[in-house]
Amino acid sequence: MSNVLHFIHGGGFVMYPLLLLALAAVAVIVERLIAFAQFGAMPSGLLPAVLSLARQGRYGEALHLCEEAHGPLAACLFVVLNHRHQPTREVERMVEETGQDYFLKLERMLPALDTTATISPLLGLLGTIIGMIGAFNAIALQTHHGNNDAVLAGVGEALYATATGLIVAVICFAAYNYFTARYRAITAQTEQGATKLLNVLVEGRHEERTGHDNHAASFDKGESRAVQTAPRA
Repeated sequence: MSNVLHFIHGGGFVMYPLLLLALAAVAVIVERLIAFAQFGAMPSGLLPAVLSLARQGRYGEALHLCEEAHGPLAACLFVVLNHRHQPTREVERMVEETGQDYFLKLERMLPALDTTATISPLLGLLGTIIGMIGAFNAIALQTHHGNNDAVLAGVGEALYATATGLIVAVICFAAYNYFTARYRAITAQTEQGATKLLNVLVEGRHEERTGHDNHAASFDKGESRAVQTAPRA
């Protein structure tokens, strides 16, 4: 514990904002891990199962699967199935609204990590400059007072601040890239899944319409033949 306190004190006053940024970054990282687990769930096998049931016309079972699952993909698939009789553009609009509710929750606080990763090295550099200024001042006074400890203290302050700033920046940069990559993957998979389900429903409507037209045409042909073969009075 004494070594930690000595490290903090040795880095100068710049260490205090750096420590505050480090604590805030840890809190944000923990909060984002919980948020991604809660709002970014992507159940494996959900999309293939829903597509298979939709092709068979078993929409009730597909809706039940979506209700039991969690995350933006399940919510968007549920919207598509629940409003399958409405125009495609209207369904796409509702899917976009539903997805945005989740995406905004996932994206929240990520700019804070990006800002911390940018500011931390700058604060470390500021501490370096201040420490080196102290060291040079001590060197200037060394010829008169022999103040070697002041020189070492100034150099130590510069190195402590630089190391702390870089450590905080590396952690925040890695966390930001991780969450950003997951966010993009979740967004892409959700949009792709909703589009695939919409395409399956559109194909099903087209097949139903084609089958109905073929049935009507066959009925008309049969009625026409019956009229032609009917005995004349």
